[in-house]
Amino acid sequence: MKICVIGTRGFPLIQGGIETHCEELYSRIGESFNCEIVVFRRTSYVKDNARKFNNIKFIDIWVPKNKYLETFLHSFFSTVFSIFIRPDIVHFHNTGPGVFMPILRLFRIKTILTYHNISYTQQKWNKSSKYFLNFTEWICFKYANSVIFISDTIKKLMIDKYGIKNYTLIKNGVKKASKSGSSKYINSLGLKPHKYIIGVGRFLEEKGFDYLIDAYKMANLTEYKLVLVGDSDYPTSYSNKLKYLATENNVLLTGFIKGENLREIFSHAKLYIMSSFEEGLPIALLEAMSYNLDILVSDIPPNLEIGLEEDDYFVVGNATLLAEKIRRRLEKPKIRDFSKKINDTYNWDSIAVSTYELYEKTLNK
Repeated sequence: MKICVIGTRGFPLIQGGIETHCEELYSRIGESFNCEIVVFRRTSYVKDNARKFNNIKFIDIWVPKNKYLETFLHSFFSTVFSIFIRPDIVHFHNTGPGVFMPILRLFRIKTILTYHNISYTQQKWNKSSKYFLNFTEWICFKYANSVIFISDTIKKLMIDKYGIKNYTLIKNGVKKASKSGSSKYINSLGLKPHKYIIGVGRFLEEKGFDYLIDAYKMANLTEYKLVLVGDSDYPTSYSNKLKYLATENNVLLTGFIKGENLREIFSHAKLYIMSSFEEGLPIALLEAMSYNLDILVSDIPPNLEIGLEEDDYFVVGNATLLAEKIRRRLEKPKIRDFSKKINDTYNWDSIAVSTYELYEKTLNK
């Protein structure tokens, strides 16, 4: 079986939830099943010259790094390449890239969509872009041979909206974490073990890092540092504002990190906070849970779907209430063990098997 993958910036060592999803998923499918996987990457994000990774072949395509054109152009060129490669299946990740599905269907190539998040509600898009993303959603549901939803929340919304029937629910996953015994990296940042709070993600409006900084300031925490892990793909007015707020409020920004440095940051944190206004099924939260960190998360439906304890949630966007939650949790921290939940529900090995089984089922339709 030959599979082409469109919709990720690429991997390894590239920031983003879809990027992490694709790296974990296709590494396992490539190692466990008799198939050829081709992943189209965006040259401007690639930090290596590798052509293969864990039995996955890369084709790197240059497109301008532009919020409005980048995904569209990369998806178009990847679709054209796919026609010449003649795969059995082209697997699209999210609806924006999937606008070119009808072309592939003309060539009798099967298509699968993984719906990660609702793009047209994100604050970063202007009105025209939101209309276009609504249109791509309709195109994807009309032309995809099979659809994967990563969360019940999104699944229910889309079934109500379109009445689709060719779907399956395969949730995001997370690797089992092993805590780092080293503190070399956090020491280099001036941090002390268990004396800092972390937030993780790209610097986008929907992540809510600005009001997280406000809450941290209101909480007046003299013993604890706030650390934000991540960055923006390119400078925006919001990312510039966020970096200014961080500087003014003594918040540490690590930039984008992966590997051992990220492992250290998670291993020695006192508290993880997810302040997002919007998510699909958040891999960053699952990562924090895999380290058994104490957590506070916004009360948006995808986070509620995880099924945490009631007092782990706070009202999204309310910095005052979040500040009080942070103070209380640091005064009375919880000892957490999420290992059973992670293994039972968010296991990448099981997710890879379910995805490959859907490939076979789609080919046999």
